[in-house]
Amino acid sequence: MQKNVLILSTSLRVGGNSDSLAKAFAEGAKEAGHQVELVSLAKKNIGFCKGCLACQSKKKCVILDDANEITEKMAQADVLVFATPVYYYGMSGQMKTMLDRANA
Repeated sequence: MQKNVLILSTSLRVGGNSDSLAKAFAEGAKEAGHQVELVSLAKKNIGFCKGCLACQSKKKCVILDDANEITEKMAQADVLVFATPVYYYGMSGQMKTMLDRANA
């Protein structure tokens, strides 16, 4: 059964380890017959959540940047893959910011 796979590469180092692993995963998923999209946050404009809570009533974030499009893709995916460098035993700041913004 074909799945819709979304891969988020959250490293700002294009061609770095996390980015390379994301690309390898994408290739393998395509070879397995899945629909695959790889999104890199490296050149995306994603602002911080402002804690305004407008998303709770509007069901979408009111900040107009690239996070809204990515959040929509996340909602449509059957499989989400997060490729992130590990900083101080946790995910990258870019990854955390994207997840905060996807709350809506």
